[in-house]
Amino acid sequence: MEQLNLEAIGLTTGESKVYLALLKLGISTIGKIIKEAQVSNSKIYDILDRLNKKGLIGISLKNNVRNFEAKNPSVINEMISNKEESLKKIKADSNRLQEMYKYAEPLQEAEILQGNKGIKTFTDMMLSKLNKGDTFYILGAPKESTEELGAYFQEWHQERAKKGVYCKILFNEDSKERGELRKKTKLTEVRYLPGHIKTPALVDIGKDYVATLIFGERPLCIVVKNKKVYESYLNYFDLLWKIAKK
Repeated sequence: MEQLNLEAIGLTTGESKVYLALLKLGISTIGKIIKEAQVSNSKIYDILDRLNKKGLIGISLKNNVRNFEAKNPSVINEMISNKEESLKKIKADSNRLQEMYKYAEPLQEAEILQGNKGIKTFTDMMLSKLNKGDTFYILGAPKESTEELGAYFQEWHQERAKKGVYCKILFNEDSKERGELRKKTKLTEVRYLPGHIKTPALVDIGKDYVATLIFGERPLCIVVKNKKVYESYLNYFDLLWKIAKK
């Protein structure tokens, strides 16, 4: 008999072979079933027991010999209906799991990039992720940052503006000259931190990323991707923005 795909409704290969053999044979003994289904002696009893529990075969005793008979294939239609109901429930559960995933604790990524090349690697990556209408935040831009990579940052901001990305920058007070130059770039707003608030590092905030850029003899870029960290730094930026001078 041509092998039918009963595995799709949850039968094993052995169960499928035995059930199809019984459909062909009618009421049969163990020996005939083994020969027709071509399953091993060691597995036949277990297979028949499982088929009986699934309601696909019946068992009768004749002259103290157990006989087996396939039930009407309409039982399979009922199994298919039950499987379809189970799949509907699984799909509903999957949708709920998807909702849970949205609010799950985000994975945290951390990376250290060295040298001016590492700093460029991060800022170029951010430029590729930022979309029109997004806002990028820069906190505590020190004088050293523009001295070492001034031309590169100027070009970066021009490309950022072309993409329609806004930028808010908090410069240190000693970087007013660079700040006035930067605010000429479109979609850019600049303010200056009070004199008593000064940082030798620059902090970039955007797209769930927070990066600390350190300049000097050994430039370094420490990158963290974490939504909660991002939101915390953004709140801190907003607080400083309110007290900063235009």
